[in-house]
Amino acid sequence: MDYEFSYDFLGQPIAQFSMGHETIGRWFSEELCGNQYRIAELLNIIEQIEQRCISQRRIIGSEFELHINKEDVEIFAQALDFDVDEDLPEDTNLYDEESHSGCGLPDFKQALLSWKTFVS
Repeated sequence: MDYEFSYDFLGQPIAQFSMGHETIGRWFSEELCGNQYRIAELLNIIEQIEQRCISQRRIIGSEFELHINKEDVEIFAQALDFDVDEDLPEDTNLYDEESHSGCGLPDFKQALLSWKTFVS
């Protein structure tokens, strides 16, 4: 999983992740932004999971849900909750690669630590 951090023209931090992990980048950019409190809170949750104090956590944000357990992290766009398949022609597939992503907990933690440093 590759990623790159930059700033947009308004000075807001932007995370871009490799293909298949785009939602993680959107989650970093849109849900975490530069909020050091939320980043620290998430690192604390990861530590609790690693120490087996808790087994999993679900965090619901304004646009995304984060599911985290001892093995992996998954991020879902909340827009996936509605069902549009019944209105689509047969054999139509929706592109949802930017609406759902996952990775291993160690990779996510490393990316989060890098993001924390970047936005500090």
